[in-house]
Formats: sequence, C-alpha cells, structure tokens
Amino acid sequence: MSSITVVILDDDAFLLKVLQRTIHRAYPEVDIMTTSDIDEFWQLLNTKQDLDLVLSDYLMPQMNGLDVLEQCSSQNPYPVRALLTGDMTLSTMMRQPNVVHAYLAKPFNEADITALFDNVAALKSLPFAFNVRRQLGAMISFPVYPLILKELRDLVQSDEFDLHDISHVVSQEPIITAKLLQLANSAYLGFIRPTSSIDEAVSRLGTTILMAITTSLLVAKNFESSIPVDVHEKQLNIAANYASCVKRFAKQAGFNLHDQELLFSVALLSFVGKIILLSQGESEPPDEHAQTINNGYVSANFISAYVLKLWGYDTKICNLLMSCHDLAGTDDNELTLFNHMLYIVWQIIFDEQTPMQLRAYCDSKGVDPLLCHVISEFDWQSYTS
Repeated sequence: MSSITVVILDDDAFLLKVLQRTIHRAYPEVDIMTTSDIDEFWQLLNTKQDLDLVLSDYLMPQMNGLDVLEQCSSQNPYPVRALLTGDMTLSTMMRQPNVVHAYLAKPFNEADITALFDNVAALKSLPFAFNVRRQLGAMISFPVYPLILKELRDLVQSDEFDLHDISHVVSQEPIITAKLLQLANSAYLGFIRPTSSIDEAVSRLGTTILMAITTSLLVAKNFESSIPVDVHEKQLNIAANYASCVKRFAKQAGFNLHDQELLFSVALLSFVGKIILLSQGESEPPDEHAQTINNGYVSANFISAYVLKLWGYDTKICNLLMSCHDLAGTDDNELTLFNHMLYIVWQIIFDEQTPMQLRAYCDSKGVDPLLCHVISEFDWQSYTS
C-alpha cells in the first residue's frame, strides 16, 4: 500500500488509541494523527492539503460529525471523508446534501478498517490530477453507499454463495428485478428463450453484470427526487444500449465471456457520473471524450471512477472508466485492448463517426487489426437507429 495520511477526530481518547492501534496493526506504514480538540483538527486539515483520509466521530460535544465533514468538503475537499458512528440507520445516512464518502460502524473490526483503507489507497493510485481530486471531493451530493449493494458485494465476495441467495437480495428492489428480467430476455445480449424467473435471470447475466446493473439503478434511485422520471429512464436506456453494444462487439471480436461481462459493466457504469451531474442540474460539454486525465476537467467518467472506487469497485474498471474516451488513454498493456474497444463503440454510438472513417483512423493509430476488421463487419444499425 502507498503511504496514507489520516486525521482522526473523536472526543473519546480511549477510542482514539484503539483505532490507532487497530489501523497500525493492519497498516504499519499509515501516518496517523489523532485529536479530540476541534481547533487542532481544523489546523491539521488546513495545513496538510494532501491528507488522504479524514475520519470523524458522529456524536461529539463540540460539533456534530456530519457538520465537521460538511465543513471539510469546503475547507479541504481532497481527502476522503469517513464518519464513525453507532447509528447506521437510513435517516442518518440519507442527510442531504450528503458529504460522507464512507461510514465506519461502531463497534468496528479490522475487516471494516481494511475495506476503508484499501479503497482510500486504491483511489490514491488512480491517475487523478490534484485539482481534479479536489473538485471531485467538493461534490455537493455524494451518493450514499446503498446497503443492498453492500449485501450483494459481501455475498459475491464470499467463498461460497448461492445464486438463489443473490436473487433473494435483488428481489427486495422491484426496479432492479424488472431491469434484470428485461436484460435477461434481450436478444441483443444473445438470449432467445424468454424467462420470467429472477433466479434464471441472475444465472444468465452473471454476477459481474448483475453488480453493474444494480449499482446503476441504485445510484439513479439515490437522486430520484432531483431527476425527473423520464430523464432518469432515458439515461438508463442509453446506458443499457451502449453496454449491450459493447458486449456484442466484444463477443464478435473473440473476447471471452468474462471480458465481455467486464466491458459491459464499464460501459454501463460510465453513466453513474452522468446521473450525478444531472442531479446537480449540470450537463457535460459535447467534446468530453477529448478531455485528458490531467487537464483539470472533471468529466462524468471521472466522477464514476471516483465514486465506484470508494464503493470498492475493481481498480481495473475505474482505470478503464477514466481512459475509455481516449484511444491513447492508458499505458497499461493489459488494458489497451479493452480501452480501444470501448473507444470504438463510443465513437460510433455517441460521436456518430461512420465505420469507414473510424476504421481508417484506428488503422492509422495501430489499433489491433482484428478490432479494425470488426468495425467494418459489425451490425451498428441495431444500436444506432
């Protein structure tokens, strides 16, 4: 793990020592500063602009932890903001505007600490420019991590899980059930025989696609009060069409099923940031795809990568989200083919390049010949008409 600097604020001196000891046991290299004094906390926050994590207790005599983190978002928005609380009820977590990136429940354990610090370290490893990180940290409404998503992730990451258990969890949300059944009956995804079984839908789609669909829907639900239903539905349909096209293109290009599902997920999750921008009454400039990682512009894809990394998503997915609008967006050889494929589909669907133009351009840039061939042979009309 790269070096991480954290400031912890809590009026309980004993708890501060326990937290410090627990963190150092798991991560000896972490630089930890603790304080029970609010004035000292503000001094640390304002003199150390590159702090990686701020962790504040919720109930304190001097100041409420939510108010502390809200001020942090304006005074120094760079660090990840986490709230230590014994109250994980929905009313606490749904305060708007939400400025909390992560919650650490009391009583905490080493696994909770590990999950938080792993996400903070992975976020630091992503190629965000410093000013971009500050802009992302200053977002006025960070989506609350849905408890149902945590439940699903814990199930999927367990050594043994039953698809029926996953079906039971997603069935708690009718909007998720409906979308899963819709996609599990999609001819564009290669499904011919109809099904009305959520168990079979989960089996057909697989856990990677399931998690991406669930995440996208729950992010949209998080902002349903600020986004009209028709706008929300339109964005989800656009995302699903893009993701379906990406998966089918990948299949035709000979990618294995695992990689097809990964690419579908990246394409679908790229719209998480778009939903967040729309919730704040903002829109993206038309030439977003031309923006680069270090030029100071916060695109929807950067927002997606930032949010999803803090929610524990794979770093590979986050890197692809940040690079997929630029043919030369990654220098990671392992990701180059994925990056090129996402770029190709985006150019046809959203930038309305003709296959002939795009193939000529990709040929000139040394894109894999097989991908260039598929550009000419692919059925684009099914996704662009």
